[in-house]
Amino acid sequence: MSTIYLIRHCETTGQAPDAPLTPRGEEQAQRLCTQLFELPIIHLISSPYRRALDSIQPLATALKLPITQEDALKERQLSAVPLDDWQDHLRQTFIDPNYTCPGGESSRIATERITRVVDETLQQHDGSILMTHGNLLSL
Repeated sequence: MSTIYLIRHCETTGQAPDAPLTPRGEEQAQRLCTQLFELPIIHLISSPYRRALDSIQPLATALKLPITQEDALKERQLSAVPLDDWQDHLRQTFIDPNYTCPGGESSRIATERITRVVDETLQQHDGSILMTHGNLLSL
């Protein structure tokens, strides 16, 4: 039976794809490494966002494993335009899975995206970690 560990990235300085971890986030990444090191992990897959990669890098180094970057694990885009009431829109995406903001991704589409990655990983790799974003994990 395959095991997949779904993990949200550590604390970050922002939401941009290149936002680094905070000092606290770096400490969290080290603790994550310590907590997961003894597990039978043989494959690491991460969102291409810097905060996700930086969160799993200490474990990759300790286990001497490469990190496979998977674009499908990137954060869901709520909207292509700034929204003053973005929390209301985000809430609506959980009420109505087909709700979409201008240029955004619905919960249904985002769920299908990450489910494909999980299904493929279950078929191909045992003992894998998928490093992704909180919004996707919620879905």
